[in-house]
Amino acid sequence: MKIGIRAALCVLTAASAAAMAGFTLSGLDPGSAVTASMGETDSMYVLGTSEGLVAVYPGGGSRQPLEVTEISLSTLRQSDREALEAGLPVGSQEELAQLLEDLGS
Repeated sequence: MKIGIRAALCVLTAASAAAMAGFTLSGLDPGSAVTASMGETDSMYVLGTSEGLVAVYPGGGSRQPLEVTEISLSTLRQSDREALEAGLPVGSQEELAQLLEDLGS
């Protein structure tokens, strides 16, 4: 499981670097949950949902996930599902890694 999280963080880091360099991700995911809290600009990432899975979005309100994990919403507690569906702001890569590890175990 830790290898999967490390791989996800590598992808997130590369995607963040590409976004900062002015590149854009193509297409929108029509099955993703995007809410008003996804527009918070003070968070580095926002944990949300995409087609029944936990997804990581960039902070700032993008509707395109940086990464869709293999963590199924159906395996999570109701309170966790509700928080993810509302959009859960994450302030750092360390916090993101910890949340993903907690949700995946």
